[in-house]
Amino acid sequence: MAEKNESSTVDLQTAMMALEDLKTQLEDAQQLAEERLDQLLRCRAELDNVVKRSSREKEEMAKYASEKLICKILPVLDSLEQAAKHDEGSKILYQQLFEVLRGEGLVPIEAVGKKFDPYRHEALYKIKSEQLEEDAVAEEVQKGYLFGSRVIRFSKVAVAKR
Repeated sequence: MAEKNESSTVDLQTAMMALEDLKTQLEDAQQLAEERLDQLLRCRAELDNVVKRSSREKEEMAKYASEKLICKILPVLDSLEQAAKHDEGSKILYQQLFEVLRGEGLVPIEAVGKKFDPYRHEALYKIKSEQLEEDAVAEEVQKGYLFGSRVIRFSKVAVAKR
């Protein structure tokens, strides 16, 4: 009977050790599962951010896709504008081309009479003027343009001084 008692005690101790071992394994597995879930949630959030950023970049790219072409066409527009001052046919061509470019997002920068803005205007020289305020644009040498909200060509101007 003593052997049976001893055997029971050993079996009980072995069972307790096995139970403790199983508890440890379960805790480790739960901790690993929590870590993996956290990683999965972080990866999901990162993927969402990448998708959103990609979408924004795609929209931005589409919005400004024609910017290079418009920059190349601006000298032609300038020439037509000069020719339009002397010829009715050129005036019609200039207006048609300008309306096409306006439809794409091209907007001329208003300069004459406005306060000099270094983010939109490039000062070439100063002119003495009693009629205009100090640092107002007195004359526009070359028209500047915005494409969307970007300046694609600064207005070249003469600035008034007293």
